[in-house]
Amino acid sequence: MMLIQARARGPEKARMWSRWVSLVAIAAVGCGGPAYQAAKNGTAGTGGTAGAGGAGGSTPERDAAAGDTGEPRRPNVLVLLTDDQRADTVHALGNSLIHTPTMDRLVRAGTSFTQASCQGGIVGAVCVTSRASLMTGRTINHLQGAGDIIPPEHTTLPELLRKAGYFTFATGKWHNDRAAWIRSFDYGDNIFFGAMHFPSDGGHEHPLLFHFDPTGNYPYEAMFHGDRFSSVMYADAAVDFIQNLPAGSAPFFAYVAFTAPHDPRTPPPPYDTMYDPAQIPLPDNFLPEHPFDDGEIHNRDEDLLGIPRDPEDVKREIAAYYGMISEVDEQMGRVVDAVEARGLLDNTVIVFAADNGLAIGSHGLLGKQNVYDCSVRVPMIVAGPGIAANATSDRYVYLADVLATVASLLGLGPPASSEGTAVLGAGAGTIRSVAYHQYAGLHRGIRTADHWKLIGYRLTDGPQFDRLQLFDLDVDPDEINDLSAATEHQSKLTELQSVLASQRALYEDPLLGN
Repeated sequence: MMLIQARARGPEKARMWSRWVSLVAIAAVGCGGPAYQAAKNGTAGTGGTAGAGGAGGSTPERDAAAGDTGEPRRPNVLVLLTDDQRADTVHALGNSLIHTPTMDRLVRAGTSFTQASCQGGIVGAVCVTSRASLMTGRTINHLQGAGDIIPPEHTTLPELLRKAGYFTFATGKWHNDRAAWIRSFDYGDNIFFGAMHFPSDGGHEHPLLFHFDPTGNYPYEAMFHGDRFSSVMYADAAVDFIQNLPAGSAPFFAYVAFTAPHDPRTPPPPYDTMYDPAQIPLPDNFLPEHPFDDGEIHNRDEDLLGIPRDPEDVKREIAAYYGMISEVDEQMGRVVDAVEARGLLDNTVIVFAADNGLAIGSHGLLGKQNVYDCSVRVPMIVAGPGIAANATSDRYVYLADVLATVASLLGLGPPASSEGTAVLGAGAGTIRSVAYHQYAGLHRGIRTADHWKLIGYRLTDGPQFDRLQLFDLDVDPDEINDLSAATEHQSKLTELQSVLASQRALYEDPLLGN
């Protein structure tokens, strides 16, 4: 049935799907054998068997994962990742203005980590670092460079699950190296290797994408322009994959990495008029411009609007941003609905998160090249079998914890290269008392268990911070009132400077000693 459906979409799609059938059972035993080469070259059979076991065949790993050895079947895993989404943009978590029914559904179904964050970024493209951290479980200064290359010794989550018998699939954005993608995924479609959908390349409306290439080459001439909005293209690929999973197949890992709500903020109808800019409130911490030059006042993100910021311009940006979030929420819903329609929802772990937040008017900024909460905090929800429903946790969680958490929920040990801490499941670790953040060679920050925050700015070549900010988040959650010069808070300032120094040492900040 799968091949017939593929042919209905065209002969090239049919050939691609027939190769996918051939590759399904080979994935767990590596990609170097003759069966893989036959599938790669298009010479493997198109029926139910192919090479070492075929789509309906078996390997010890897949039999174990699928429960064919008498053990309970391991859950499927679905990761839904958005791009540049702030933590405060989910209706069910307190934003009464925004419309996010799918995210709200996940809030009700699972546990929401309200203090989840990325650790920051090495370069302006913060998402390179945060996505590599999510995939590998490695902390910010233990990636290769900014994370644009994930070396083989840094085992990714899908690589771990492939070894455990899972079939791994991806669609959407991959802002790291292609070799790591090829190692990680058995199959994919509507794949975007890049940073963002530049208008000159077609924007979100006609994104530049690849179909799955079993050779792993992905030549430039194979790129095509999508004929639907980016989120729709990615949801289409995920839904197609889920709908065509062979019955009784090995469990799957599906990574659906949307490029919304990253700019260009061009939501399609009806989302382009869903939010009236006149009715959009400015953030409580809105400023026309940042109080001082933080070293990133002018970059691509910040130059999207003029300085000082016009309040009406910022409202229009937020209205479009919310429209993008509501649009991607609907497409996420299509993917979750497809899992449910196959009867798999009760045995699927769903992780929803974003790669980083966004200032979009807060503190006089627009981008994510800072360590304010608006830019480092992200939504994170985990739902699935054995996970508390409609629950919240305020423990400090990093994107780097996702790998260890998924492994814990599946009863697997994390790879030796992972540094994250499981926050759910039998392997859940201790709660960290401090969250550490950094951006490039400029900003360092911490949040503590007693809800204080310190940010240090290194704006010259010296080893010391040139400026500090101190915030009492209990009374000032929007980081508006800098207390670093207040006489009554000097002891707290000194205390937090010591904590920040310890965290920088813990995470091996490369600036130490410079």
